[in-house]
Amino acid sequence: MRCPDRGDVVDPILAKRELRRQAIRLLRSIPIDAMTQQRQRLIERFPELPGLSAAQTVMLYLSAFPEEPDTWPMARWVLERGRRLVCPRVERDPRRLRLFVVRDLARDVAPSDNSLREPSLDCDELAPDAIDWCLVPGLLFDDDGYRLGRGGGYYDRLLAQLPLGVPRWALALDEQWSVERMPRESHDQSLDGVVSPSRTQAFPARSAR
Repeated sequence: MRCPDRGDVVDPILAKRELRRQAIRLLRSIPIDAMTQQRQRLIERFPELPGLSAAQTVMLYLSAFPEEPDTWPMARWVLERGRRLVCPRVERDPRRLRLFVVRDLARDVAPSDNSLREPSLDCDELAPDAIDWCLVPGLLFDDDGYRLGRGGGYYDRLLAQLPLGVPRWALALDEQWSVERMPRESHDQSLDGVVSPSRTQAFPARSAR
């Protein structure tokens, strides 16, 4: 997937918009069998993610789009091991993610006004500084630990509120790792690492950037 060359003068917002279109088109073209195999491999690799075994309060997004890895088995894994599972809820005005403790996926999660399955407002709300470990979604990832989201900036705002040492990792299909360097804006947040079915990459400490 082509990103503008480093020497090009380009509007990062427009470049990201075009990459999103390309990414969704590419991911939705993956054959069902291949997608199923990759998702299963990511479920198997999830417990190996650095920092997860020591975390007591784990934030996971609940997958909602056909081109995403399936995180619901991972949420069950967290609950079965007695950890505190925290899931985000989109608040569009202002643009932010609110975090809620999910104790039972069947009881505490339901379709919301955002057409997503999100935690109920009846769940206990938690501040970002209580998170020990965070799984971050993305459409594309680059070789420096930056991600392309869906354009709302919700996760960049949330990541900026997490304590500095909280591990922030992503799971990706192999096809999502297809950009050498993502177009960047000043608010973009980087990750500690990305795991795909065939590759693991940890990135330099954020404090060194």
